[in-house]
Amino acid sequence: MKVLYLHQYFNTNKGSTRSYEIANFLVSKNNKVTIITGNETDPCRGIKIISTKTKYKQEFGYMKRILSFIHYMYKSFFIGVKEKGVDVVYASSTPLTIGLIGMLLAKVKRCKFVFEVRDLWPDIPIAMGIVKNKWLKRFLFALESMIYLAADKIIVLSPGMKEDLLKKGVKQEKISTVTNFADIDHFTRICSEVKEEALDKLGLKAKFICLYAGTLGFINNIEFILELAEKTDDPDIVYLIVGEGKEKERLIQVKESKKLNNVIFLDQVSKKEAYLLMAICHIGLCFVRNNEILNRNSQNKLFDFWAAGKPTLINYKGWQHEAMTKYHAGHGFDYSELTKMAAYVKTMKSDEQMYMDIQENIKRLALNHEKTKLVSKIETTLSDLVGNTL
Repeated sequence: MKVLYLHQYFNTNKGSTRSYEIANFLVSKNNKVTIITGNETDPCRGIKIISTKTKYKQEFGYMKRILSFIHYMYKSFFIGVKEKGVDVVYASSTPLTIGLIGMLLAKVKRCKFVFEVRDLWPDIPIAMGIVKNKWLKRFLFALESMIYLAADKIIVLSPGMKEDLLKKGVKQEKISTVTNFADIDHFTRICSEVKEEALDKLGLKAKFICLYAGTLGFINNIEFILELAEKTDDPDIVYLIVGEGKEKERLIQVKESKKLNNVIFLDQVSKKEAYLLMAICHIGLCFVRNNEILNRNSQNKLFDFWAAGKPTLINYKGWQHEAMTKYHAGHGFDYSELTKMAAYVKTMKSDEQMYMDIQENIKRLALNHEKTKLVSKIETTLSDLVGNTL
């Protein structure tokens, strides 16, 4: 089958590489894949990649982001129309508008349409106070309903997202849950010598490392890490923050004003380098702002930490808290439990047996989200839609 894959932020070696992993697997099963992205990326063997060359940065203001969405919509539609022999259009949000293009292209091509919901739009920007205009809210909800109705299949990244879609009236048989992936095999290939070299290079060999690796944006609430660091009175515990984003300069200023010597900022690294940092850290950090709507999130870095067998701190409850609790692999904290979280970090450092037990349990949990198993589920879903057999 031929898949026309729409993802404005397609990456191969940094940030979320979910779309790359899916496309790569589809090609390995003798399918054809054309990616239409806004990014300019390196060529990938077997995958046809076309860029709309849409300018976009996390630092952009909201109006500039909207213009970026419009540019991608316009260019991707006319690029997609030229593709021949398409069996299924696979559109991955965000933004929500990518679903509109997927829907229109599927109608033009008279093929199947699959919509992947990575984040709940417009629910999140409305709940966070980003979208306030009542007419814009109505338009976005109407657009969302239209996309869900047109989709032959909807893939969501968490059980919480599925529950929300069911409440919106989407039929259960239309929804499939496929979380982000745990690339367990990759971490088993990182040898101890490479880990030691990385620790020496960072000068953190004797430290207990709590790592955040990802976007430094508003939703990610990295200031929570600075508050946690301020509560941590053990000088051997360090907080390593790796990435770029709109909030970075302000966060560095806060760190310096508070004289937080236990916080280290590093620039964004490649996916391979991020995996190495995860392999040498002791605890992973995945935080969001204090809003119930964000409990449904499916941060790719959380699954990376699980694949590495690392205990992970989250400042929210929801399905990820339930999964960790079920496997005795840690647990979530309420947003207000900053002092308890700092005490938990200290206990993890001092109680070696507890730490090792949780690590083993995390490895069992990660098997539920093993990459090949989940990507195979997506390939089967697409094949079934277009009437192919595996």
